[in-house]
Amino acid sequence: MSLAVILSFLTVFSTQSGVNCGLLDIFNHKSDYNLASAIDIAFALSRNDIELLLTGEITTPIEEDVTFWCGNRESPELDQTYLDDPDIQLKINFTKPIMLVTHGWLDDHTMNWIQETAQDALDNIDINVCIVGWGHLARYQYYQSARKHTLLVSGYMTRFINFLNLEGIPLEKVTLVGHSLGAQICGQVGYNLDGQLGEIYGLDPAGPLFTFPVDLGLRYRLDQSDAKYVQMIITSRYSLGVGKGDGHENFYPNGGDAPQPNCVIPLTSDAEMADQIICSHLHATSLFRLSLDPALVFKGRRCFNWMSYRLKTCNLNPADVMGVYSQKLDGDFYLRTSDDSPYVY
Repeated sequence: MSLAVILSFLTVFSTQSGVNCGLLDIFNHKSDYNLASAIDIAFALSRNDIELLLTGEITTPIEEDVTFWCGNRESPELDQTYLDDPDIQLKINFTKPIMLVTHGWLDDHTMNWIQETAQDALDNIDINVCIVGWGHLARYQYYQSARKHTLLVSGYMTRFINFLNLEGIPLEKVTLVGHSLGAQICGQVGYNLDGQLGEIYGLDPAGPLFTFPVDLGLRYRLDQSDAKYVQMIITSRYSLGVGKGDGHENFYPNGGDAPQPNCVIPLTSDAEMADQIICSHLHATSLFRLSLDPALVFKGRRCFNWMSYRLKTCNLNPADVMGVYSQKLDGDFYLRTSDDSPYVY
């Protein structure tokens, strides 16, 4: 069952429990009814399978819970790669830069978007690519455990990157890409490595319990101190994503709010509202993946806000391209995307 369908059960919860709130309230960052706990309650109500969301202490070794799947143009099949791997030279070309791609809550390393991102990166850029899988830890309740588990994942990722560094890849040649909780994991890794990484791309970094209702601070979340260059692509502000970007460059497609144009459906039920928000949260992954193709240019304009952009008051301001081909300017950039793939406006 998809998260969108599960969230529709929050309507049942609000009726049965006497709580006067719907999804519009849940996705409002000022609401007392917290999104993180709301998501967990939705799962509990919607499935008899209590093991769908895990709880309790971690009993498996970190080596099993966090895995790395690496390849390059000479060896394009992504093979599992280990810390201190004796076959590392067969999986990683240490003369090339490396990109590590990390998923978020409820995802795993086999998801289509992350596999396609890795393949598109290999097709368009002469680099190594590693997918970071932490699917078991990502299945724990968001409110109780999953956010805490990001520290376990980032700690082991830090060890892996230090291993790569000792084998010959400079830290400034390491790029991290993460979606949602994965973006915050990337920020934690950058913090652990004192901001020496080359680039981090945060794809709609998770907002609940990281930046609202309380900001946890720089150890836990992605910000521009975590790498020499940090870019955020924000597509569901103050709902599933952060409210405001904290990178060197922050791109706000269509203002950064849900619903994104390709996610608009008739608002006839709370379930459809959930569909729009989740679709918008995931849309950052599609935009980043498509932007790896240099023929697809998502050009943003530096501007104060979405309204100023739409009124064309920023037309004389600098423009830059969203994604890895950015000129690495500073500031907030706004752009339009279309309703249909490949979304170039």
